[in-house]
Order: sequence, then C-alpha cells, then structure tokens
Amino acid sequence: MLESIAVGKCIHLLSRIEDKALDRFWQDTSAGKYPIIDLEGNMGYSLSDQDGLLFVRNDFTASTYEDCEFVFGNLFLPDTVQELLSRDKVLILMVYRKTTRNLLLSELEADARYMLDLPHGLYSFFVLVLDAGAKDLLDSRIYAVGLPCKENLNRPELEKFYLEHPADIREFVDSAPIDIKRGGPFYLNLIMIDAEKIPDCPMLFSEFLQEDEPSPPL
Repeated sequence: MLESIAVGKCIHLLSRIEDKALDRFWQDTSAGKYPIIDLEGNMGYSLSDQDGLLFVRNDFTASTYEDCEFVFGNLFLPDTVQELLSRDKVLILMVYRKTTRNLLLSELEADARYMLDLPHGLYSFFVLVLDAGAKDLLDSRIYAVGLPCKENLNRPELEKFYLEHPADIREFVDSAPIDIKRGGPFYLNLIMIDAEKIPDCPMLFSEFLQEDEPSPPL
C-alpha cells in the first residue's frame, strides 16, 4: 500500500535536498516554527489566521503562470494515534506533485486545519508523525502515517467502525493521486494510522532509504 502512494519515492527524493537546508528545516520543525521546504532547498514558514487556519505557503514552488486552486485539509486522529502524540512528536505534511516530481514538506498542528494553494496537477498527500528528538530528519522514527480518506471521517459511526477494525484500512484509504484541477476549492481529509498497524511499513526513514529500488531521476 505504501508503494502505491509513493511514500518511498518521496523519501528517496527528500534525501537529495542539500544537507544544510534539510538540517535547518528539521531544527526549525523541532522548535515549532512551522517551516516549509521544497526539493530545491527553498524555505518558508506557514502563517496562521485568527481562526487558527494554517496557511502552507507554496509561492516558491509554483510558476507565476500556473493556475492554482485552494486545498483545505484536516486530520482525523483516532484515539489509537492520539496516544502517540506528545511534545516530542511532530507532524510533517508531504505533498508530491507527480508531473514535476516536486516535493513540499511542511510542519502541521494536530488540531489545526490547513490550506495550500497548489498548481493544477496530480498529487499524493500524506502526513508522518515523527520523533522530534532525533538528531536529523532522516534518522527520525515514524510513529504514524496519515493517508487520504475516501469519505469525511468526522462522523461518530465511522470512527467507531475504525476503532473496532483498525487493520482494515482499505475501508478508508484512497491511494490514488488526487487531480487538482479547475473547479476548486478541494477538501482533503487524512486519516492517521499507527505505523505498526500498516503491514511492512518501515519504522525509520533510513529503512526507506535502504530499499533496492533506484530513485527516479529528477
């Protein structure tokens, strides 16, 4: 399942960001500054409005000639994942644009909605709950993975079903890339799943990097 949403591919791409830029991103993430970074090492910072909406800036990754759409997202956190969250954990949103093979990373808040302004294209989205105390990002332990939902999970009956059948994630996850096109805004719900409940999910970034598959060319 993880291969189908390009998690491994994205992490291989992530390892190509200049070490100094990635270290700065991780330091600012651990300090709760809500940084953003792309494959070129460009950095920015998210902004929050008075209603708590986190705006994930994307102006350094998109051409001024591209049409963009707003994407509003939130996280569904079952009790099993909430127990994993603490001060020494961080949430990282990863957005992979298939057509350009670009990658955007941003720190999120567990209880805040977020918004992106994305150029038209096919995208994969996921969130990782990581150990903020790791020396660097690529040595961080992965505690949970957030994947796009087929439905809006802000309904008690769906949460109850998930808690009773936590291994049956196919009931909730849509692994197909999302086509961001004219006609937005788009609304994205990501369900957080304990990494230990995902078959064959590596627990560390370094395990992804040891895969035998070659990285795609940039």
